[in-house]
Amino acid sequence: MSDREVGQLLNDLPSAHGASKASAPADASGLGGRLRAWKRRLNDPAKRARRAARAIRHIRFVYFAHVDDDSLFGEYHHELVTAEVLLDRALAARASGMRALNPTLSGDAEDRLFVRPPRGSFYDVTPEYIRWYGRDGIRRDVPMVREELAIELMGEYAYSYNQALNVATNNSGALAREDQTWLLARAKAPIYCRPLHATEFRQLVKAIEAAYNVPHGDANVTRANVEIARRAAAMLGALLDEYIQTPFRTPELAKAFADFHSAHLQRVADASRMLALLPVPVTGVMGWFSAKRARIYAEVQARLASR
Repeated sequence: MSDREVGQLLNDLPSAHGASKASAPADASGLGGRLRAWKRRLNDPAKRARRAARAIRHIRFVYFAHVDDDSLFGEYHHELVTAEVLLDRALAARASGMRALNPTLSGDAEDRLFVRPPRGSFYDVTPEYIRWYGRDGIRRDVPMVREELAIELMGEYAYSYNQALNVATNNSGALAREDQTWLLARAKAPIYCRPLHATEFRQLVKAIEAAYNVPHGDANVTRANVEIARRAAAMLGALLDEYIQTPFRTPELAKAFADFHSAHLQRVADASRMLALLPVPVTGVMGWFSAKRARIYAEVQARLASR
């Protein structure tokens, strides 16, 4: 997940406050004591686990001082807050091991997953009805995914699998298994580490674009926020494991996103090739085929990004 690149982008973010003052040198005895204390903390497995589960990096923009919230600066600050909150959520979701961004699954798909239509709203046994209710009319706890619905339609209407999958895709709100699993996990995640679907991803892109277009004012604030927005755009490119065209309209942000996105996908493809050189894993042939499929997918994504 490009840990090194994301760390370099976020560890030395610019600021409008200038360089921090150097601290007074510590004596040797005090330094040795602190070093021993740090070693004890680093060797504590409980503390290591807590640190691993904690999102420790954040992006923070620089705000104009002493401005009216109803002014143009107030609207700009609102965009800064939006960008910070959504970026924090993406980074926290990534730190927890979830897929941080899903740029293809909109918020409407989430509504179709969690809003059950009343049984009386159906006048016939449609694919959408089968998705939500069984043959005996009892509602399902979780709606069927697209693959399950296709198999059910094959038994109901004697379709081939391709025909059934096409009907399930175009005549119901059924989601692919991977997408539905991701949405269910997203719903269970705390709000501070909830990953972003496509609607929120577009909102984040818009906020980063707005942060880049700083209103005329303090030159230090302008210089800092332009660089922070550029790094935020680059970080989004390093968080996406599937190829997408750059969502930014500003040329500088689009270039930063594309450069890091392409480099990240190429690095994932290189890592998958190295794994392919290893012997067949203990999981057997099926595990080997899964790894091969992941390698082919990663190489395709890298080639799309390099075009």
